[in-house]
Amino acid sequence: MLVRARVALVLALTLVLASCRVDIKLQIDADDDGSGRIAVTVDLDSQVVNAVPGLIGDLRVEDLLAGGWTIEGPTQINNGGIRVVLSYEFESPDEATRALQQINGPNGPLLDPILKRSVDGRDVATTFDATLQFVGGVEAFSDPELSSLIGSAPWQSTIDKLGVDPMQSVSFTVVARLPGEIRKSTGTEAEGGVVWAAPVDGSSQTVVLGTVDSKVDGGVWKTIATVVGVVLGAWLVVMGLLILLVMFARRRRGVTRQAPIRRRPPPDTPDA
Repeated sequence: MLVRARVALVLALTLVLASCRVDIKLQIDADDDGSGRIAVTVDLDSQVVNAVPGLIGDLRVEDLLAGGWTIEGPTQINNGGIRVVLSYEFESPDEATRALQQINGPNGPLLDPILKRSVDGRDVATTFDATLQFVGGVEAFSDPELSSLIGSAPWQSTIDKLGVDPMQSVSFTVVARLPGEIRKSTGTEAEGGVVWAAPVDGSSQTVVLGTVDSKVDGGVWKTIATVVGVVLGAWLVVMGLLILLVMFARRRRGVTRQAPIRRRPPPDTPDA
């Protein structure tokens, strides 16, 4: 995103902050093999869109596309609002960590994100650690490049005149879905995973999530057990058929043995 896009977003936040909303959701979905998907959904309400009509056109995402991100939108939501979704498919936890570090700058709101995975026998442990914090309040929307061009946040005086708190109109939510059973967590279980919300008062929220997925695959022994099970099953079927045939044959022999014996009538006796 270019500097002009950052300025436009900040202006949108300061001009109509009394009623506008900017909601950002980060979703991390990891599979047991270490791959997965990261998605960042940005929802801007109609007040922001109307305040800065050219905001979407000012966005420059070539660097994200070159880095492997894909973009969906903008699409209209909620009677004039817009939504943009950035997503990234990763093949390993290290790749996911690098992608997560691209989401924001040194002022947050996602600080020091790390996704890890370890395998111990049949157990696959996955952990996600980070810190949620808007460092310096509204200054979190700036960065060294922007500050070097325009100095300290020039919109601060506008905020002071309006008497509004811009952070009350912004939300940043993290949803993590890791494979297996949750063993440790500092968040709230919801949305099929664990959820955290970044504090808007400048304080920090520690993000910790650890899961363990116990594999049911027994490797070679499972293969052997499967083969033995198939053979045993086939043997039981054959034995069942043989038993039925023997019972049927015995029954037929029993019926034959019990058949009535036909006797010849006695010869006629001459009259006395």
